[in-house]
Amino acid sequence: MLYTKRSIPNLELDLLRTFVAVANGNSFAAAAESVHRTQSAVSQQMQRLEQLVGKELFSRSGRNKALTEHGIKMLGYARRILRLNDEACLSLMYEDVDGILRIGSPDDTANTILPELLSRFSKAYPKLAIEIVVKRSPFLMDMLKNDDVDMAISTVESVDFPGFVLRTSPSLWFCGQNYEFNPDEPLALVSLDEPSTYRNMAINHLDQVGIPWRIAYVATTLSGARAAVAAGLGVMARSIELLGDDLRILGEADGLPRLPDIKFNLYIRRNSPQKAAKVLFESLLGENLNE
Repeated sequence: MLYTKRSIPNLELDLLRTFVAVANGNSFAAAAESVHRTQSAVSQQMQRLEQLVGKELFSRSGRNKALTEHGIKMLGYARRILRLNDEACLSLMYEDVDGILRIGSPDDTANTILPELLSRFSKAYPKLAIEIVVKRSPFLMDMLKNDDVDMAISTVESVDFPGFVLRTSPSLWFCGQNYEFNPDEPLALVSLDEPSTYRNMAINHLDQVGIPWRIAYVATTLSGARAAVAAGLGVMARSIELLGDDLRILGEADGLPRLPDIKFNLYIRRNSPQKAAKVLFESLLGENLNE
């Protein structure tokens, strides 16, 4: 019996970037705009990639470029390969990055999004000292305006600073495990004091569908508000990052309105950001385009 060793193809990074762009935009046209190529060039690149891996990566029905099972599998690897490539290049290009970087973060992301990012970049830039400021989004935007922080994660939508969407998360209605929800009574709300993006979101959506409500508990910190919700004092609107074993979710089946997704934006200060801030911001921006 003859055995022929099968050679492993080398995947080209340009092909992978375009492939991820197609998956993100669900079309060749959207990918073409993202990677600054013509739609015909994008199509040729995807044909080349499929030839390299020997599998169909896109379903052939309709204009939308839905991924096949092999395409979904390939997408995970493509993102990992691009992430490692970009991290390696940035680490070597900016190995002399040092100083102190001050990053602002709301409570929602301080224990979810932020730790993973900081862990990776502290390894890539060991000379860099990072300080974290945890405050609510409106306060962080004020700090960014006053140059008190170099970068900030915020739910506030602003065109005053360079930024992009770091993550989009669903907003949900949370209550304690033993909370007794009675749709015939005004909804007891747990909220942070002003200013609060989620408080305004909850009240506006309840008013739109005519659900009566009352403020049952107001806290100055998210941990205090969460404790009140877990204790059964009321219901709170918040991003999915709040979820834990001591809470459960109420939804449309309970008669509550569906809440919009919340965007966690990453902003960098406009006034002479230091080198470390620019490197980290551009690194995260490039990675975000690969997601």
